[in-house]
This record gives sequence, C-alpha cells and structure tokens, in this order.
Amino acid sequence: MKTTEKTLTLSIIIPAYNEERYIEKCLDSIKNQTVMPDEVILVDNNCTDKTIELAKKYNFVTIVTEPKQGMAHARDKGFSVAKGDILGRIDVDANLTPNWVKVVKECFSDQNISAITGPGITSTTPIIRGKQIFPSLRTAFWSKLYLWIAKAVMRVVVLWGANMAVRASAWNQIKNGVCDDDRQVHEDQDMSLLLAGKGFRAKIIHGLDIKTDGTSYFFWPKFWEYFIRSFKTIRYRKNLGTLNNPNAVRVSWLYSAFVIIVCLIPALAFICVSYLFFTIPAEILKIRISFRKN
Repeated sequence: MKTTEKTLTLSIIIPAYNEERYIEKCLDSIKNQTVMPDEVILVDNNCTDKTIELAKKYNFVTIVTEPKQGMAHARDKGFSVAKGDILGRIDVDANLTPNWVKVVKECFSDQNISAITGPGITSTTPIIRGKQIFPSLRTAFWSKLYLWIAKAVMRVVVLWGANMAVRASAWNQIKNGVCDDDRQVHEDQDMSLLLAGKGFRAKIIHGLDIKTDGTSYFFWPKFWEYFIRSFKTIRYRKNLGTLNNPNAVRVSWLYSAFVIIVCLIPALAFICVSYLFFTIPAEILKIRISFRKN
C-alpha cells in the first residue's frame, strides 16, 4: 500500500432541493464530527422551502446556487467550487456517524485509492399508518446488499451518492465526461463506471457509515424508476465504450455470478413480497415524484 504523508483536506458537498425536513439533522451530524471537514458546501438547487434559511444558521456552511435542476448539475457545481483534496458527497437525509470524516481521511492516505463509498443504516420495516413498525430494528444490511449487487451487475465498485468521496485529482480527469441528464443515468453509477473505465480504483468501506431513514424507498414508483435507470446507465456507458479501456478496473465474472445467484434473486423475491403485502403509508403515497427533478 502506497501512502502519503501529506495532510489531505476534505470538502463535503450536499446537493439540496427542498430538504427542510432533514437539513438540520444532517448539518448537526457534521458539526458533531470527531474531526471537522475543511469545507462544507450546500448547493441550493432551486429550493423554495426553508432549507436555505435553516442552513444559514450554521457558520461552517458555504451556500452556492445551481439554477439547472437535477442532482448531477448540483453535484457538479459543488465539486467545481470545492477546494479540498477529497470531495465528499452526501445526501441531505444522511446523518454522518461521528468518525465519518476521520475514516475518509484515513482511507485516502492510501494513494492507490481514488474513491470510496459506504453503507447506510436504515430501518428494516415499513411504516404503517404513519408509524414505524419496530423502529429499533435498524441495520446496514440493505445498503450493503445494494453495493454488492450493483458491483456484481456492473462489474465495478459502484459509489452510492448518499455516502461517498472521490479524490479531486480523479474527478478533474473525468468531469468533462460525466452525463448530467438524470433521465438517462444515475449520476453516481455513471460516475462510478467512468472512474473505473479510466483505471481509477474505488473501494467499499464498511466502516464508513451514515444513518438515513430510507422511508421513500417504500414508494414503489421511485423504486421502479431507479431500478430501470440503472440499466439505462449501463447501456449509456456501453454505447460510449467507457469500459473498453484495457486499464479499466473490473471485477471477475465469477464474483458477479456468485453474488447475483446468492443475493440478487432472493432480494428481488423479498422486494416483490414486501410490496404485495406491506401496507404503504398514506404520506408515502402522497410524495410528489421530485426524484425526477433530482
């Protein structure tokens, strides 16, 4: 492992579109880090609620605006103004565990690593009539399962946008090639495929945890849209020949086959049963499909 003695700086970028429900808990989790980040950038992606008003109460937050609607545009704006050696990227509903910044900086002391991602601790049960069933049952298993399956299907380490970090030098080499059309790709998966295609090595860090409620994933239209968009992302990158580079970082077919058989098929069966038999709460059914914009 090749390490660096330089003290690396970290910028955390948070795209935001009408997130007043989550913003304070997210920023409080940053404020309570054992090691503070060097910079925190909140990207106002046309918020019309109290998100920005609440964020202004935190003196360590820099607010920038991005008028082009969409998660990829907001991410790009935050990355373009960030000054850190490492660009951390989280969602507003992510609450960082206290050592998050410390773990990120330690991981990037390995110069062979260009990007990292980690799981999210979420509830294991749905909400019925506005109440969480067994709220104490929380686990990182479901997000780990996503990371394993995504890695197997795409044959690269897939970064999860809610909990990831990338070396600024690597981002600068791929930023002109990313797709900013959220209708065509998952911005985080697209970025992952592009990084791997350029030979940059990413790693899943199971100690790099966040906490998130995950409630919106019980909203079937969102889940289905995200599922389909993953295959759109693969097709988009295949059409561009991104992974044809002989230096591309790929996982073996054996790993992919094993994970798909052991994890993907049972997971799909579980999801189908869940949506057939679990009561979907009224407030979830009323969610506007803002993910089409973000």
